[in-house]
Amino acid sequence: MSHALSPQLPTTTAQKDNDVSEQKGIQVATPEHTQGTAGNGQVLVEARGLQKSFGIRQILKNVDFQMNKGDITVIIGKSGSGKSTLLRALAGLTDPDEGEILVDGRTVFAEQKRTKEWTKVRSEVGMVFQTYTLWPHMNVLDNLVLAPRKVRGAAGSESRDRAEAALDEVGMKHHILSRPTQLSGGERQRVAIARALMMKPKLLLCDEITSALDPPVAAEVLDVLRRLKEEDGIAVALVTHDMAFASKAADRVVFFHDGEIAVNATPEAAFDDCDNQDLKKFVDAVRF
Repeated sequence: MSHALSPQLPTTTAQKDNDVSEQKGIQVATPEHTQGTAGNGQVLVEARGLQKSFGIRQILKNVDFQMNKGDITVIIGKSGSGKSTLLRALAGLTDPDEGEILVDGRTVFAEQKRTKEWTKVRSEVGMVFQTYTLWPHMNVLDNLVLAPRKVRGAAGSESRDRAEAALDEVGMKHHILSRPTQLSGGERQRVAIARALMMKPKLLLCDEITSALDPPVAAEVLDVLRRLKEEDGIAVALVTHDMAFASKAADRVVFFHDGEIAVNATPEAAFDDCDNQDLKKFVDAVRF
């Protein structure tokens, strides 16, 4: 794993972590396995030692996570394993109890609070949810320009131009004056992605955005994400149960199990060469 943002762990600590991981059957990522094929190997986001509990239940257990610029990382695992909590922590929607988060080299969370750096990079991190969260009384254009105008004070002509460009990227420009109620589920999800693109993010976090869609429509939405990566260099972290997309389009596959990252590998290593039994059981259950 690249250590562009953090110093190398002392040998004794790193070896101890590896020994514990091996005892649990966890695949330990080595330097040659961590760089994705789409980006240039530069780290965009890094989480160190994240812990998060809700009541007496610990959801994240000392999680270390890293993404490179321009890569797609697919995050899989059972419900409640910590996937969505990690995304929400990266997006600033929930704060960990412990740990650090860095975005593009800036520490945005440390010592149990958001730092001043977070205000500088928060617009570079977009998030798309399963439920679209579009305002039904507004047309598509108004849904898209609302945040840029309120957050950045963007002018009307500027925000409309950006909205048209964002909608064009997801194939929805012809629906710019439609209302969400006039759109199908897949179309609404594309609009939600376009809205996230309005802030020109470097990182797009997607939480189960295709789970409510029919397989052909879900495939179209996932194809949009792949094009955003290939054409615009946007890094995408996607929580999904779509193993076909994970195996074909992802640069990394991260498997959560019981609040920990049990596997972090290339799709080939995760699905073909991994001996982690929890991952095998999960993949078999999802596929069949």
